[in-house]
Amino acid sequence: MDEVTKIRACLFGGAMGDALGAEIEFWNLERIRMRFPGGLTDLPPHDGRAGRITDDTQMTLFTAEGLIRAVVRGQARGICAPEGVVHHALLRWYRTQGGVPKMELCDEGLVADARLRKRRAPGTTCLSALGEARRFGDLARNDSKGCGTIMRVAPCALIACDPAQAETLARDTSALTHGHVLGQEAAVAFARILFEVFHGATLERAVGSVSLSRPIMMALEAAMTARPDGAAETVERLGGGWVAEEALAIAVYAARVGRDVEHGLQIAVTHGGDSDSTGAVAGNLLGLLFPAETLAHPWRSKIECADVIDRIARDLAAAREPGNGFAEDFCDRYLGF
Repeated sequence: MDEVTKIRACLFGGAMGDALGAEIEFWNLERIRMRFPGGLTDLPPHDGRAGRITDDTQMTLFTAEGLIRAVVRGQARGICAPEGVVHHALLRWYRTQGGVPKMELCDEGLVADARLRKRRAPGTTCLSALGEARRFGDLARNDSKGCGTIMRVAPCALIACDPAQAETLARDTSALTHGHVLGQEAAVAFARILFEVFHGATLERAVGSVSLSRPIMMALEAAMTARPDGAAETVERLGGGWVAEEALAIAVYAARVGRDVEHGLQIAVTHGGDSDSTGAVAGNLLGLLFPAETLAHPWRSKIECADVIDRIARDLAAAREPGNGFAEDFCDRYLGF
């Protein structure tokens, strides 16, 4: 399977999980079962139609855009701090949500797409941290370990040339909005898992490559040893996904026991917690495990901004191994700040 296909599947898988869980975020399990007695067999309407993405996919796309711009800057100028360029991208997203950044920003790129200006329950931690930043690259001054660190981390794994770079990008970019070390470590762990699977590792081997603090390792152990029945009650014993290590555990569990991409996404969102975020994170991983199936799935054609996701995925693939003319070819779409 070529890299472009896998990157497209990873991003589309995340968007599919996001859209599947968007409507039922904040619902308890009893309400979900009453509304969907046969389970979530299709994307439920959200904000007017099925397939709507939320802040999870929006921020993933802006993170990817920032990483591509960092490559352009690095090639054009010979120096770049990727986290600063990603911060600039996330601040552009913040502006689409009605925020007023303290720094001057550009108006080019994703920020100009009206579809990405929709406000779909953005995380308050991300909004407040971005609103408080005074310089590009400022670290968050909070103690949050919310799942906002992990739900946007996939591009860090997909663009990295080695595991260390994937982990560094994940840690540095998650720290822009979340100050708690466990939130950052959950992002590091998931980026490492995605990187390993992207490069051909089994899920078991990918999880085994992670070596972090005890709470992260316990979350992964719980995901890998929980009863493989895919039941919502089993998922809820892993947590609600509101904090990063719980979202990590639910995503890994769904990928471990899901028979296919659809079944895995159903497991990831059917619980009384942060269903769109756990769906998005699991979808990134399921997309890499089932790339052909993900791209052929009928849900993919229903996803809002599918054209943008596809373009960003292809450009992210090009940025992984940029040729000598990459900066010149891509500078019109990705200004290197």
